[in-house]
Amino acid sequence: MSLFVKFFLLLSLCISGVQASTLPPKQDRPDSKDIIFDTSTYEDVIDMSYTTSTFHLPALCKDAAYAKSCSFFENYYVSKFEHDYIGYITDNLNFDDESDDLFIQRDIAYQDVTFDFRVIKELGFMCAIVLVKQEFLDQKATLTDVYNFNLETKKFVHFEDLFEDPTLAAMTCSNLVFDKFKEYGYKNLYLIKAQIEVDPRNFVLLPDGIEFIFTKGTVAPNEVNSRLFISVDDLITARPKKEWFPSMKGEVLGRKHVSHGIKSKLLN
Repeated sequence: MSLFVKFFLLLSLCISGVQASTLPPKQDRPDSKDIIFDTSTYEDVIDMSYTTSTFHLPALCKDAAYAKSCSFFENYYVSKFEHDYIGYITDNLNFDDESDDLFIQRDIAYQDVTFDFRVIKELGFMCAIVLVKQEFLDQKATLTDVYNFNLETKKFVHFEDLFEDPTLAAMTCSNLVFDKFKEYGYKNLYLIKAQIEVDPRNFVLLPDGIEFIFTKGTVAPNEVNSRLFISVDDLITARPKKEWFPSMKGEVLGRKHVSHGIKSKLLN
């Protein structure tokens, strides 16, 4: 198996995510009344020298208030895929053999990226859930990414932002995830458990807790829902910050959120 494929398969086993600290420059936050409840989608295809990326985007991305954020994510996935594939080509070139087919013929790599944007109006932030399917030659890889970011500051919300004791919170989440899926006996679970202990990612921030989402087939069979909601009550010893979890303030918000896009395809 090539280094390129190993890299992407490892990403699908671990909890992945962008390390950038901010999105594009601050935009005006839309009022709740301006949010359009439109679950329709459209496609955008971007061709590069060695890769083709097909994006399935919610109608929300055509709204001026969110267009730059959507563009940011598109550009990230296009450039990263192109960069990684060029790296694969370079690593596999035989520079001593000018007849090597890779010098003159390079198969195009393809990726299919599906977005689900969720606006948490009560807290003023958005969650992006991304399903990525990549393919070149006879190889395939699938990964799931989740990002939470503040609509006002345009900064990503990280796990350590949510708790006074993020280390304890991470250990608690790691143990709960392991207990939830250990019955299936997937060896990948040990790697994911370790990942969560040091750098929890791929979680949806909700008013009364967080929900981890894993790539299908990595912690349980494909037909099993690979998600785990962890209540803020389960994390109380880590001292959750009330600014992120309004249910701690006695407000009855439940797990209400506004979903834009194709949640049934990503999360059900």
